[in-house]
Amino acid sequence: MNIAIKPDIQKRIDERLRSGEFNSAEAVVEQALTFFLDFEEGEMSEGEFLETKAAIDEALDQAGRGETVSLEEFERDMRAKYGISR
Repeated sequence: MNIAIKPDIQKRIDERLRSGEFNSAEAVVEQALTFFLDFEEGEMSEGEFLETKAAIDEALDQAGRGETVSLEEFERDMRAKYGISR
């Protein structure tokens, strides 16, 4: 499928790519359409959408500040939190 994107939308996609938030324009468009369709089809309320967006924005900000943990540390913490043994 080929689609035409208006220049202002293309600029916004390019900004996301430059920020490193996405690896491809296709990924940006796919995420945007997923959010839109879920919202339109009632699978996500406006409040859930805004909450999800805020959580993603905060996670990206934290990563940008270097506030990350290793996968091993995350797994250890989650296993402890939920009482899951290896």
